[in-house]
Amino acid sequence: MLHTRAVRQERPPGWKVEWVRGVVGLSRLAGTSPWLLLLVAGGVGGATLEEHGDERIRQLWREGVELEWRDDPEALLESSRRYERIAEALPESAFIRWRLSRNYWRYGEKLPMSDKRQRLHVFGLAVRWADDAIAVDERCGECFFWKAASLGRLATTRGVVQAAGSASTIVKLLERGIELRPTHSDGPQNHTLGNLYYAASAFYRVVPDWWWLSLVLGVRGDNHRALGYIEEAIEISSQRLDYQVERGAVLLCIGHEEKDPARIAEGRQVLRAAMKLQNFQSTDSFDREHARILIDEPSRSCGYSRDGWIDLEEAARS
Repeated sequence: MLHTRAVRQERPPGWKVEWVRGVVGLSRLAGTSPWLLLLVAGGVGGATLEEHGDERIRQLWREGVELEWRDDPEALLESSRRYERIAEALPESAFIRWRLSRNYWRYGEKLPMSDKRQRLHVFGLAVRWADDAIAVDERCGECFFWKAASLGRLATTRGVVQAAGSASTIVKLLERGIELRPTHSDGPQNHTLGNLYYAASAFYRVVPDWWWLSLVLGVRGDNHRALGYIEEAIEISSQRLDYQVERGAVLLCIGHEEKDPARIAEGRQVLRAAMKLQNFQSTDSFDREHARILIDEPSRSCGYSRDGWIDLEEAARS
């Protein structure tokens, strides 16, 4: 339930829609191309399962990984069935539980937007497995990341008000994940810690910096905080095109909001350099096109996400 009685200032038009962009933003970053993830299919936890003393566990793990990276919805479900058997056999494994959360998140992303009932069910499973993982290991940063991603999609599938109400919880999950400094990597340019920083940056950039939001929802936007987060992400993976586009978007947003031409020029420079980077993810071609649009229209930078842009005036009319 969204309580608003403490707020007297009139809310700018379309504020709920804009707020949802902050919740949605992190849910688009978590995917990456299957070929890259197969470079280091399991990370440390996966290596442990690969070397497990029980041949049955080893076989289930190998089959699950192979099915997971076919990038096919039915294969993801088959992979999850194998992971669930491992989870049943290994109640102390947080790793296999967050992998299940990731599997269900990826499956949910492939469902039609119109299939709301099934999406709610699948993202609910993703949240449940992330919760189970955290219950097993409260210091598992990967677990907090996948709970944030899954909860974000669950909330936005339910609707605008529910998404807004979940925002404070989601950002706390992201910040807790960063604090725990997870070490999992799915390749040289895909680290969970970097993705946490990236998600936090997108969240604090897209959410408006309206003082009353902290009274209503417990958190508000902060472009300079966003800039700090994305610079941390780039320290980890400097060749990620999406990270560099996010940094350019933050700089443009700061320049636009603060009427600072130098920041706008810096943001454009970052985006031009980003467009020359190699593709590592299936979404890089979209990010490169978005970079071009942002260079031409810096005023759209604060509302940018892979889901598109939001026009507050248009949202108010709808």
